[in-house]
Amino acid sequence: MTGNESSTPLVSVIIPNYNHAPYLKERIESVLNQSYSNFEVILLDDYSTDNSRDIIESYRGHEKISRIEYNTTNSGSTFKQWQKGLKLAQGEWIWIAESDDVAHLDFLKELSFEVESNSSLIFCKSLIIDELGAKYEYLGCNYFPNKKYLNVLNEVPKKLNSIDFLTQEMFNFNQIVNASSVIFQKSMAGELDYIAEHYKLCGDWMFWVSMIDKAPCKYVDNGLNYFRAHRRSVRSISDNRVFVFFENAQITRFIYTKHPSKKLKNKYFDYLIYIYFNRYDSSTRKGTFTKFLNEISFYGPKAIIESFKQKIKNG
Repeated sequence: MTGNESSTPLVSVIIPNYNHAPYLKERIESVLNQSYSNFEVILLDDYSTDNSRDIIESYRGHEKISRIEYNTTNSGSTFKQWQKGLKLAQGEWIWIAESDDVAHLDFLKELSFEVESNSSLIFCKSLIIDELGAKYEYLGCNYFPNKKYLNVLNEVPKKLNSIDFLTQEMFNFNQIVNASSVIFQKSMAGELDYIAEHYKLCGDWMFWVSMIDKAPCKYVDNGLNYFRAHRRSVRSISDNRVFVFFENAQITRFIYTKHPSKKLKNKYFDYLIYIYFNRYDSSTRKGTFTKFLNEISFYGPKAIIESFKQKIKNG
């Protein structure tokens, strides 16, 4: 595939922004200056209170900018912005270029080579940068995904075995940790409406899982995406971390019920029990234990669940 222009763009680039003015110009420029050219850009702002609008307006009239949309109230969800962008997109493939990240100028060129591969999505290695754009050590590494988590990767042609990838690598951790590292087929994104309404923090994880369950994904082992770790990120500013646990459990249940022959329940039942009791203090757990049991009831023997009920009852 070449980078020649066509009447309808192959890729729609959605840049959803909320209060990322310090990074927004660098993000937009890294998209507009891509070496591949068959794309449109949709700029969305979720009622920012900083000077994001001034920056966005400076790009009005640019030949690559097809739409600029401002929310009159904050949507409260990045996934609702994704949903809005998808409805405006003309392209067959979508790139959610999050407003605080940066792209290598060959990002689209290299990932677009793979669009004929019958894949649901294509993602690349993400290098982690700090607020100033410098290399950043995050959880002991400076890139995602760690190669040790891609043991189901076939080096040639770098297509992941979808079922193995879901059940071994996506079961309890989102290996596609940054949306900016992905392009995906618009036709595969049917679950986004549900996700936008029901997921607060882990909707991207559920989104990738739902697509990979339909068709294989491919991995480009090149650091073409720069994932910015900073205090303003969604994960950093979220107050109610218990949402993460229950959303994780829902995603795990989706994979488990789709592929029960993989027999993963005992290992991950223990894992979820552990994180529930060790990640959340008693005040956080109060009022959530019944919901917790409902979420994990399919994992293990009823006797184990009953023992935990008794443990809570006895304090």
